Amino acid sequence: MKKVLVIGGTKYLGLEFIKLLKNDEIQLIVASRKEIDVKYFFKIDRKSKSDLDKLFSDIEFDVVVDFINYSGIDCKILVNSLKFQKKAPKLILISTVYTYALPLEIKCSSVYDETCFNPLEYKAYITDRPQISYAEGKRNMERYALQNYDQHKLVILRFPIILGANDYTKRTHFYPDMIKNGLKINPNNISNKGSYVFSYEAAVSILNFVNTEHYGIYNVAFEPISEKDLINIFCGYYNCNIDLLLSYNVEPINTPFTSNFDFIVDSRKYHTIFPNKINFENGLYRELSNI
Repeated sequence: MKKVLVIGGTKYLGLEFIKLLKNDEIQLIVASRKEIDVKYFFKIDRKSKSDLDKLFSDIEFDVVVDFINYSGIDCKILVNSLKFQKKAPKLILISTVYTYALPLEIKCSSVYDETCFNPLEYKAYITDRPQISYAEGKRNMERYALQNYDQHKLVILRFPIILGANDYTKRTHFYPDMIKNGLKINPNNISNKGSYVFSYEAAVSILNFVNTEHYGIYNVAFEPISEKDLINIFCGYYNCNIDLLLSYNVEPINTPFTSNFDFIVDSRKYHTIFPNKINFENGLYRELSNI
């Protein structure tokens, strides 16, 4: 039986992934500071080299999925501790499309494929959060992993905004709350397109790499959609006329979906191997039904 270690995984995407593993022929081991209800759990401090050294000295893993690797320092601690494994396990790291740019900082409409950020060409420095931003931390993480771990055993998944019923950032709840409370809004740049993924599909993508021999860097996202079309889907689900929500008579604001220009993620590399089984609208309806 394949042994899969999940580091972190105690909220949102991690919990969604763990639910999938419970239904698979896999021995799941979770290591985190916060204890959750799984058969095999180890309480660790993710930044403690001694905690990770002991974990990787005691148990041999086939796959390691790290949900709390936010910097070059985090990655260095993990990679050095993985040297205690007799055989290097497959390592799956969770990253972000913000390694390419930030939606509110781009200067023109852009389409980002995996080649738009090459970690090995990035002039990184080994430091940690909060001294650096989330995006900088992930760039540093990617660079350290690619430089110091076997690339034939490494998967890096870059996700855009992750939507879902259990979204702790409350992005997914933003427009439902506006609609339910009868509020008006005037979003900036409403016609600009962005890319999104749902927590379930993101979790499935991780499982796809646990179960196959594919490696490398992958964007994982649905087809791009404008914020106005996104609002239309929300309004359709709640049977609300979009004109009752949008108003030019209120102050324009940035929303959790605002981008200066189109910010589009090209996921063809991933979807060529693992095609989507659902379209964006049906996926959003599924998540809204659980809110």
